[in-house]
Amino acid sequence: MAKILKFEASASGHASEPLHSWESPDWSILDDRRGELPDFPLDCLGRQLREWVERAAAGAGVTPGHVAVPTLGIASSLVGMACRVKASSSWLEPMTCWIGIVGASGTGKTPGIDAVKRALAQIERDHQNSIAKLQREHESKVENARAARAHWKKQVEDAVEAGMPPPPMPENAADPGKFVTPRLYVSDGTIERFGELLQARPQGILRLTDELSAMFMNMSRYSGGQDNEFWLEAWNGNSYNVERIGRTLHLDHLLIGVVGGLQPDKLAKSFEGPADGMYARLLFAWPNEPVYRALNDEALEVDPDIVNALKRLDGFAEFADGHLVRRSLGLSGEARERFEQFRLFAHTEKEAVEGREREWLAKGPAHVLRLAGMLCLLDWAMRGGEQPTQVDANSMAAAIRLVKEYFWPHARASLRQIGLTERHVNARRALRWIRARGNREISAEEVRRDALGQKLDAEKTTDLLEALTRHGWVRMLGAVGTAKGGRPRRRWQVNPTLFSTAETAETAQTPQSRLRPEVSAVSAVSATQSTFTIGAANGGHDLPADPSPTPSFLGRAPALGPPGDSLDDFDPWWQP
Repeated sequence: MAKILKFEASASGHASEPLHSWESPDWSILDDRRGELPDFPLDCLGRQLREWVERAAAGAGVTPGHVAVPTLGIASSLVGMACRVKASSSWLEPMTCWIGIVGASGTGKTPGIDAVKRALAQIERDHQNSIAKLQREHESKVENARAARAHWKKQVEDAVEAGMPPPPMPENAADPGKFVTPRLYVSDGTIERFGELLQARPQGILRLTDELSAMFMNMSRYSGGQDNEFWLEAWNGNSYNVERIGRTLHLDHLLIGVVGGLQPDKLAKSFEGPADGMYARLLFAWPNEPVYRALNDEALEVDPDIVNALKRLDGFAEFADGHLVRRSLGLSGEARERFEQFRLFAHTEKEAVEGREREWLAKGPAHVLRLAGMLCLLDWAMRGGEQPTQVDANSMAAAIRLVKEYFWPHARASLRQIGLTERHVNARRALRWIRARGNREISAEEVRRDALGQKLDAEKTTDLLEALTRHGWVRMLGAVGTAKGGRPRRRWQVNPTLFSTAETAETAQTPQSRLRPEVSAVSAVSATQSTFTIGAANGGHDLPADPSPTPSFLGRAPALGPPGDSLDDFDPWWQP
C-alpha cells in the first residue's frame, strides 16, 4: 500500500502522512453539493438599477440575485454587436452574455427571470405598429419586384426577337425574400430559424427559456454535433457561413444570447461528452433559495424604469444602407490598467486548476469585458443623458468583482456537478454505482461494464481503479481464479466508509452539516476548489496597481489534507 500512495516530504525531510488513505479517503470525488456561495453584490450596480432590482425581487419573493443576473444577460443581448467593448485595436468583444441560473424546481428561477422578461414582452407589444408598417413596406417591395421582373422579362423577349443583347436585370426586380418579424427573444427554434431572425436583427437575438437543459442535451442528439458547432460560434459574434446539403446559412454576425434556468441534477447530462468549452461560455449563478418574507406591492407588473432602460439599449443599434453600423466602447486609461491586472490574475490562477475549471477561467477576461461594457451602458440606460463613449474605471472594477467574487465561485460549484474532468466524472459514477449496489468487492470488468456502460476500455478502467486506490476508496486484493481455469481476475475491496453516509448529489441544493467529521459543509466549493481562494490575501478587494511577476494577491487556501498543508502538498486526484 505504501508503494501506491503518494507521500510528501516534510520540512525535516521525512515522509509525512499521505494526503488520502484507507482511513481518510478523498470525499471531494463525491462532493458535488452547492455549499456556501456568496450573494450577489448589489453595490456593483448603479443606484437606479439597484433600486429596481430590490423592488422586483421583493415583489417576486426571490433574492436580488435571481433578478439581477438574468437582467444582465437579457440587457446585454439587446445591444449585442451594436456596440462592442474594445480592449485593444485587435480585441473587441460583443456585449452579449450567456446566463445560467442554477437551482432546483421551485427555488425562484422563473419568477426572477419573469421580472425582466415581462418588460421585454411589453417592448415587443409597443413595437407592433412599427412592425406592421415594416411588413407593409416589405409587401410593397415584393409587388414592385414582381412588376419590375415581369417588365424586364418582356424586355428580354423583345431584345431576343430583335437580335439585340438582352438588358441586365434591374436591382428593383430582385426578390426581397419573405418577411421575417424582428424579435427581441424567442424560447426555442431551429438553426435555420435563428439564421432568419438574425438577418432581421443583425445585432443579435436572445434565446430565453425557463430550462436550458433540453437545449444543451439535444445539441448532439439529432445533428451529429453540427448544432454544437453553431452554438459555440453563436457566443462570438463572428461571420458564419455554412454550405451543406440541406443547410445553407450566411450571416455577417452570428450572435445569440442565452438566458435560462438549469436544475442541478441535469447539469451533468447537459454538458456530458467531450469537453468542448460550451460551459465556459456561461456565467453560472446559483442563488440561495429565497427565505419566506411577506410580499409587498411596491413593484409593478411591468416597471416603466426597466422598460425605458431596455428600450434605450434596444435603440442603440444604428444602420447605414441597410447594414449594421458597428460601434465600440474603448477602455479608459484606469479601466485598462484594472483589466490588465485581472488578466494577470486569471493567467496565474488558471495554472492552478484543471479541466473545466481551467477552461472557464480562461474565458474570464472576455466575461469581464462584456460585463464591464454592459454595466456601463445599463447605468446610462437607467439614468438617461449622453451616451457613454468609453468604459470607465468604476464599471471595470464592478465587472472584475462580479467575476472574481460571484460568478467564479458559483461556476466552480456548478462545474462540480458536471465533473471537473472526464476522469472525475467516471470516478464519481463508479463510486455511486458501488454504493447503490452495496458491493464490498468489485472487479475491473464489473466497473467497466455495469458502472460505466463500457465507456472505457479495460486498461483505462484499471487506471481509474488505481486512481481510486490512491485516494483511499478501494484497494487491490489477491487475484481470484475462474471456474474454467482461465487467467485469474483481480478484485478490489471497497472502503466500508463509502456505505456509512447518504450524502449524495440528490442533496445538492441544500448544504449538509458535514462531508466527513472534520470537513465543513462549505467544501462543496472548497474541497476541489483545489488549490486556492480568489483574492484571499487581498480580502477580495481590487488588485494592486502594480502587479509583479509573483503577485501578492494570489492568496492560497489548501483544499485537501490537514491544516497547514501548502499548495505543493496538493495532489489533484484526477491526475495520474
